[in-house]
Amino acid sequence: MQSQTKLLINHFQGGRSISNYEARDLYRIASLPRRISDLEEMGIVITRQRKVDPTGRRYVRYSMPTSNYRENYPS
Repeated sequence: MQSQTKLLINHFQGGRSISNYEARDLYRIASLPRRISDLEEMGIVITRQRKVDPTGRRYVRYSMPTSNYRENYPS
């Protein structure tokens, strides 16, 4: 598993969501949608919430439902 996917799993297990901009700032993840796809290929359920920022720009927030947390995900 890539270290970026581990970072995202830990982030989500903390009960947090993330946007593309936050992923770049916090974890230097240049392609969050690709990492999300990697997680989904591993069988992890990810939810998407489409949002609009105060300037009118659209973006997506990703999160992992709490029912999806499992102890066997590497931290």
